[in-house]
Amino acid sequence: IMINYRILIVLILGFIFSMHVRADVKLPSILNDNMVLQQNSVVKLWGWADKGEEITIKQNWTNEIITTIANDQGKWLTTVKTIAAGGPYQIEIEGKNKIILNYILLGEVWICSGQSNMEFTINMLGGWEYYKKEIEDLLQYDYSNVRLCQIEKDASPLLKNDCKSNWMKADSSTLGNFSATAWFFGRELAKKLKVPIALISTNWGGSPAEAWTESSFLAKDKDLSYYMTKKGSEPYATVHSMHYNAMIYPLINYAIKGAIWYQGEANINEADLYTKLFPAMIESWRHAWKIGDFPFYFVQIAPFNYTGGHNTSAYLREAQLKALSMPNTGMAVTLDIGDINNIHPKDKPSVGKRLSLWALNKTYHQTDIKVYSGPIYKKMKVEGSKIRLYFDYANYGLMSKHNYLSGFTIASKDMNFIPADALIDGSTLLVSAKTVKNPLTVRYAFTDTSTATLFNIEGLPATSFRTDNQVFFNRTASLKYISDTISGNIYAVLAGNDINTQIHYTVDGSEPTYHSPVYKDKILMQETTILKAKVFKGMLSSIHSLEAKFNKHFAWKKKVEYITAFSSQYKGTPNGLTDGIRGSTNFLDGLWQGFLGDDVVVKIDMEVSQSVEKINLSFLQNINSWIFAPLYIDVYTSENNIDYTFSNSVNNTTELTKEGAFIKDFDIDMKHLKARYLKIHAKNIGLCPLWHIGANNKAWVFIDEIEVY
Repeated sequence: IMINYRILIVLILGFIFSMHVRADVKLPSILNDNMVLQQNSVVKLWGWADKGEEITIKQNWTNEIITTIANDQGKWLTTVKTIAAGGPYQIEIEGKNKIILNYILLGEVWICSGQSNMEFTINMLGGWEYYKKEIEDLLQYDYSNVRLCQIEKDASPLLKNDCKSNWMKADSSTLGNFSATAWFFGRELAKKLKVPIALISTNWGGSPAEAWTESSFLAKDKDLSYYMTKKGSEPYATVHSMHYNAMIYPLINYAIKGAIWYQGEANINEADLYTKLFPAMIESWRHAWKIGDFPFYFVQIAPFNYTGGHNTSAYLREAQLKALSMPNTGMAVTLDIGDINNIHPKDKPSVGKRLSLWALNKTYHQTDIKVYSGPIYKKMKVEGSKIRLYFDYANYGLMSKHNYLSGFTIASKDMNFIPADALIDGSTLLVSAKTVKNPLTVRYAFTDTSTATLFNIEGLPATSFRTDNQVFFNRTASLKYISDTISGNIYAVLAGNDINTQIHYTVDGSEPTYHSPVYKDKILMQETTILKAKVFKGMLSSIHSLEAKFNKHFAWKKKVEYITAFSSQYKGTPNGLTDGIRGSTNFLDGLWQGFLGDDVVVKIDMEVSQSVEKINLSFLQNINSWIFAPLYIDVYTSENNIDYTFSNSVNNTTELTKEGAFIKDFDIDMKHLKARYLKIHAKNIGLCPLWHIGANNKAWVFIDEIEVY
């Protein structure tokens, strides 16, 4: 059989081309049968098609017909108005093919996210046999209008446009493998509101909050930028932004009413950072959805016997409590329904109920839900040897379900906390201890395993709290240098700011660990040394390393002659430009020399004539403090300190508009020129630019260390 290969190739190409021009309209997986769209809203419908393809959308709650065009990337998006709750409805989406979505309801849509305590299902918690009352309720009440959407676990270093999801009707079989916390929250809404409810479950056990936070919200904060480089033992569950990219971002076009969140156990050792991290995560979600400060209700972690003995979870609970300062947030307290031997307590019906109280009162304005939070500490007053405590959400009074109050400690200025007695006095408490005559501060339930004894009359537990602001441990160390007047040696002296900590350090540039040497005495800085130090409390360490660099070079400790004078306000240290010690990004560290409005012009006598390969100069830029790197640097050489010859120059390639505090290093190739004297001329920008807040005012140049090799 003879084959005409030219004809065959044409036929194959034609087939491929015909496949392309007949490309199907596609939808993201979240847009599917059985979904619930947010009622009385403007919702988005979106997908993919061929470039320029016209898409027609029909829906039968208003019978409005909408057309839109796929853009150059083959993406299309349009909006549809929804009416009051109801259904089922149908949506037809037609381009070169037709998609029909059936059994669509209009109602209330909630995102349900977090780590394992949100992920854990009825079956994972013991099955319906453990939840006998709940299965009876499920069989007796009509929950056919509650829809469940499970987002498949995924992680990505890049933003994803779609995720795998599955819409289901709520019944005993589907609910057994769905988030128990989400279900019990949705159940309460369905009973009270009597409208369709959508619960979109997107969670991953063991995941930290940074994995659910959009990266730019981490990068823009100095402390949170730590998470941009932090590595975890399980990359898909611990690396920053991975779950946001794959399990939140694909949903942001889907209209929602609000979100519930149950997480925190994975961040208990970073409670001080969680105070910033958790709000940053919430802000990143709200920014992405672009529907304002939508309701965000979360669960405070329960008591558990964490290892370490530092009561880290109490500080994490405090960080969660502080998030209530954000608008439209609420917190369900679980101090009374935890299990100190099980990090996954089984009483999820109470968790869901308490989350629903916030939503029903604050979001849906149900007038019969008058109290939705347990007591929250507001202020204190010292009354002789006692301290009186005042609370929000305790207008009708306080009580103890067990006829006694425990978990209170009290301290005077020595901050030695001892057990205290607490007496209910209406809606306040009087706390005291016989051995503390001059009390200063009180703490309640401030350990890992504390359980609730204090409630309001409505039976909701108070959150743990303290009236002091003593840090869990001070993670920072201080550094100073001393010089031996006889030997001329330079030493680094470290100090911690917490007597309960140790400093571990390295001198080879590696990151200190718990097994690194413990600092006991001053450290000799010789030749080239990169000192790094971290503060440790047990196995817990500071987030950032303190770092100091020391370089011994040709100009080390050589005399510097100033042709232009530095400011008396920022004069650095004696011999500061050639002492081998470089300044940090903090211009107040005492190591930088600042020149206000003037160029930096200095001479260095290296004492002997020698071949110079390169010169390195370090400048600081922090435009918010009016500090700019120089425009350029010229270098001159001389053998007699009289006749100087131009040797080389380097321009600043960094944008003057670049924000943040950073060190700009200038490396100048000297091509092995022989010289004894060097003259450095660094050009100041002069005046702050017109776009700057300090326009037409003198600009600073900050220099520290001139290294010659």
